[in-house]
Amino acid sequence: MEPKKRIALVSGANRGIGAAVAARLAESGVLVLIGSRDLAAGQAVAAPLVAEGGEAVAVQLDVTDDASVAALAGRIAETWGRLDILVNNAGIGLDHDTRLTPVARIARTLEVNVTGTLRLTEAMVPLLARGVSPRIVNISSELGSFALRQDPDWEHADKIMPTYATSKAAVNALTVGYAQSLAGQGIKVNAICPGYTATAATNFGPDRTPGEAASAIAALALADADGPTGGFLNEAGALPW
Repeated sequence: MEPKKRIALVSGANRGIGAAVAARLAESGVLVLIGSRDLAAGQAVAAPLVAEGGEAVAVQLDVTDDASVAALAGRIAETWGRLDILVNNAGIGLDHDTRLTPVARIARTLEVNVTGTLRLTEAMVPLLARGVSPRIVNISSELGSFALRQDPDWEHADKIMPTYATSKAAVNALTVGYAQSLAGQGIKVNAICPGYTATAATNFGPDRTPGEAASAIAALALADADGPTGGFLNEAGALPW
């Protein structure tokens, strides 16, 4: 590995937006760690990136499992000694799962989307503190915006997903907190909405592709010293909280 080559970890990178973000970062010359609960699924994403001349390594990662996260942090420390970019992409949406009670839905969603983001971030901060222009990008959603959800003219006003929205509002709160607490270490932290995208989570309904969604995420992860921190953004700019 060439000196100072940037190293990124993308959680939930075995499909959809996460896989597309990994591809964009690899195309930009970043060594990408493909985080996936199923290692084989991560390897299936990494293989074509390597075949195309990129650097990608599949790593086992379950953000709900302390041991999995700790093991990965140890491996990164031992193998590379630092981390430069963390993309907290792993997430679920269970609002339409009628097999679960509302309490069960929100408990599971918060476990992955919020506690999982917190767990992984806490484990990676010491490595990011050693990184080159360290960045944390949290994947959020416009559904987490209190202002937009109260606007009857908002284009997604018909999407009633209170459990998912609650989890993303909490991710936004984590983003602000980490941006403040990590500023002294030079770590920039932002939340970004990738837009309504054709993935398994949306039953592949929208026209927007994961590749299109990944562009703004990768750009934020690679932002220079003048880039934002503590922001909630999409590809057009700042979003209201």
